[in-house]
Amino acid sequence: MNRFAIMCLVTILCSCTPGIFEDRSACPSWFSLDCSSVNTDIEQLHIWFTDENTGKVLLKDTIYSSEYRTHHEVMLPRIDALRYYVFGNIKSSSTVTDDMTLNSSIVKKGKVSSDSLYYQASEKISTHGEFISDTVKLHKEFATMDFIMDSTPQKGDDIHIDVYGTTAGLYIDRRHVPGNMSISVEDRETTDGNSLFRFRIMRQENIEDLLIKITGTVDNTPIKIEDFPLGEFLKKANYNMQSDDLKDVTITMDMSFNFISIKIENWTSTYPVDIEI
Repeated sequence: MNRFAIMCLVTILCSCTPGIFEDRSACPSWFSLDCSSVNTDIEQLHIWFTDENTGKVLLKDTIYSSEYRTHHEVMLPRIDALRYYVFGNIKSSSTVTDDMTLNSSIVKKGKVSSDSLYYQASEKISTHGEFISDTVKLHKEFATMDFIMDSTPQKGDDIHIDVYGTTAGLYIDRRHVPGNMSISVEDRETTDGNSLFRFRIMRQENIEDLLIKITGTVDNTPIKIEDFPLGEFLKKANYNMQSDDLKDVTITMDMSFNFISIKIENWTSTYPVDIEI
């Protein structure tokens, strides 16, 4: 190659822009979750990563308490509005229905107390960067309720309560799942000799619908004692069922009752029977 050709080649190379740009819009973004503030008593976190614009679930993941002290990293597509939803402590009292949309739900099973659920919904997050991070900050989604009867039944008689509501569960975006909710609770004696009924309820949409039915059993026969309007009581006490963290409740009910069992020994008996109360 002669000197003229070499000079032309150098000139052409020097005129080029000295940079290389790569289109990475189709590449995934690394998303890191900091769970270090989560109490390890919460055994696991179930996380749904969603596209806020379409409502589609992009990824479902689980983090266990042994992993809370390390950052949890996942790969996600680059979108304008990512949002993730976290439920903590989903256990045996809940059924998870998962159709990979926002209609996935957590519904309470049977007549047992609700799980001690915790929850977080993130803000909208753009994942167009190479590396995105956020922190899990949970809210308490359940209330422990102590219902105390300031009295005890006669020996040999049983008292129990049933709690009723009209919210069966929660969708993953915290919408309420309508349906019948019931909890059957047996009592245990307190140190003061009273009857304590302890149960957990998840967040309810209509607090005024909460009702406690108090029943007893005498000689294996169920007897209705009283209906206690739990929801109306809580509403009058300004209990906020929509607060970020549900508060626990203790209710003491001063109640006196006795069971009377009358048995007819023989239908052919004609002698008078006096009953004094």
